[in-house]
Amino acid sequence: MMLSLGTVAVVMAYSVLATAQVDTYDVGEGGLSWDSQSAVSGGVDLRDPNAVRPIGFAGTDNIISALRWQATPTQDFIAEGDAHIWANAAVEGDYSVLVDGDAATATDELFKTLGVDQTGRIFFLDFGAAFPVNRLVFYPSEDNNEEFPRAYEMSVGNGRDYTASNQPRYEVLTRVDLQLDPSSEITLPVRLIRFLRLRILSPNPFEIADFEAYGEGFVPRGSYTSHLIKLPNPVNFGELKITARKLRRQPDGSLVEEPEADASVTLRFRNGTDDTPLVYNEITDRETGSEITTDEASYFKLAEDFRGSVFDDAENWTWQNPVTVDIGGMQAIELDLPGPRSYFEFQMLFEGTSTDLIEVQRLSLTYSQPLTERALGEVALANLPQPERGIVEVPAGIDTAFTYDVRPEFANNRQTGFDALKINTQTEPTFLKLEMGNPRVEIVPDSVKIENDGLTVYFPSNRVTADNAQTVRVSFRTSIMLYTTILTCELLDTSGSLPQPVQPGDATVDVNTNSINVFFSPASSPDVITNLRARPSIFTPNNDGINDDTVIGFDVLRLVRSVDFSIGIYDLSGRLIASLSPGGLASGRFEYVWDGRDGGGQVVPPGLYLLRVSADSRADNDTFTSVLSVSY
Repeated sequence: MMLSLGTVAVVMAYSVLATAQVDTYDVGEGGLSWDSQSAVSGGVDLRDPNAVRPIGFAGTDNIISALRWQATPTQDFIAEGDAHIWANAAVEGDYSVLVDGDAATATDELFKTLGVDQTGRIFFLDFGAAFPVNRLVFYPSEDNNEEFPRAYEMSVGNGRDYTASNQPRYEVLTRVDLQLDPSSEITLPVRLIRFLRLRILSPNPFEIADFEAYGEGFVPRGSYTSHLIKLPNPVNFGELKITARKLRRQPDGSLVEEPEADASVTLRFRNGTDDTPLVYNEITDRETGSEITTDEASYFKLAEDFRGSVFDDAENWTWQNPVTVDIGGMQAIELDLPGPRSYFEFQMLFEGTSTDLIEVQRLSLTYSQPLTERALGEVALANLPQPERGIVEVPAGIDTAFTYDVRPEFANNRQTGFDALKINTQTEPTFLKLEMGNPRVEIVPDSVKIENDGLTVYFPSNRVTADNAQTVRVSFRTSIMLYTTILTCELLDTSGSLPQPVQPGDATVDVNTNSINVFFSPASSPDVITNLRARPSIFTPNNDGINDDTVIGFDVLRLVRSVDFSIGIYDLSGRLIASLSPGGLASGRFEYVWDGRDGGGQVVPPGLYLLRVSADSRADNDTFTSVLSVSY
């Protein structure tokens, strides 16, 4: 069966929460069926509308008849998905009859033309994923059991081994120089097979009715990709919940829940503004490789040597960081995606063994109508609203005063507005003031919430609506720890709607940055570790309740990904006395407590000690040393 990959405008299976402001898109238990939402799947079982999992077979099950086939060549041999069948013959015909599980349908007269040598015909089958196989069969129809290939070569590929040009690498499984039985059967030890290649080596006319493949166990790797799903209107995306359970196949073929099963599923989710998440390019000059952008339909009408690059549309589509689920139960994933947007898509990549698997029972996405048509945000230094070149530059790791301007735009009165702003930072900020309107007037907020990674300013008594579409400025202080930092912001609605991300843009004429990006200034410290401190630097671990321990703090700069850190306390001879293992850290501000005891749990003698913090960052400046004192 062939399915279109076009956009699906979903008739939503949703529930409305008590606030009547947040809706859910549900697939699986209690929602839409997994099959109805699938665009491409490989190695997964879609027969149960309430659950999706890697497909499994008993030894008597024909793997081929359980797959979803397309009678076209595979475009991407690496990606997993629907099964494909095609041939090298310049003969028009429906090759799907070879995989329909019906012995009465066959290629009929396609390969019986009088006087035509059939040697060299090749049939290709791509299962879409690697399956455990121990037997392969192909045969003609019962009415023509004298017309079958008298010689052939069968080759297989495992879906893991490819050439430099990403073509499947085949291994010859068997070569038969004289076949006497109409039904050809190949038995083999169980192995993973994704690709079949049957090469005809005899000149005689022939037909094939069906291919069959048999094996036992579950597919160790499978994939599921949803349709491009369009909601009726642009929305703000909230939370994605996935409910799963881990299973193990027993010797009798039954499945039991097994929390320790060696299986996982990786979930990817993205949203966009249009129905074309990919950018297609046409080669206009083969010598120079010059390209121009074209649409999908035009791209596939081009000759192959004029098909250029294809890549994700990063301007209009955004991927959420992938999440791997390797435990059963329900897990919630907070979506950090732009909005409002109408389109979304999700993918699931299953990993397991022939006996261990994970089953996804339900996927639930929360969304709500936008608070505004859009909201533009603009960041600047408080003392430099119009920097040269419009770029905000600050010293690394130094507390700095910023302004954050937000200008909302409304399309209609159904957009309910907002009454709070949440600004995300890398270190605990300090709130300075709130201003609203044009000209700006300082407003006392109803409340302010300060956290380690941001601040939220509440102003329900001055709610921003379509009838009161005033700009908002929040002034605050914080430290920047990464060379390039994006100070994201969200509009909040305390009455229950989901947050709406603020987009960078021209929020006010007073500021010329048109951006929410902040960069390190050229004079910034090159160190990875800065501001090493011990408070108090002199402490008395005598258990009297006064200064019994010290808090070791430091700032980490420039690290986008976490690396291993170590904290060591040494005596003046350089001997390690005690150590703390904070593990993997990225940029940020951190604190740890030392109670004045050595590695054996004994209180250290009074005196001076060296405090050393090191990062396994391979940077030139990844160690910082200070002095602390123990006294009694």
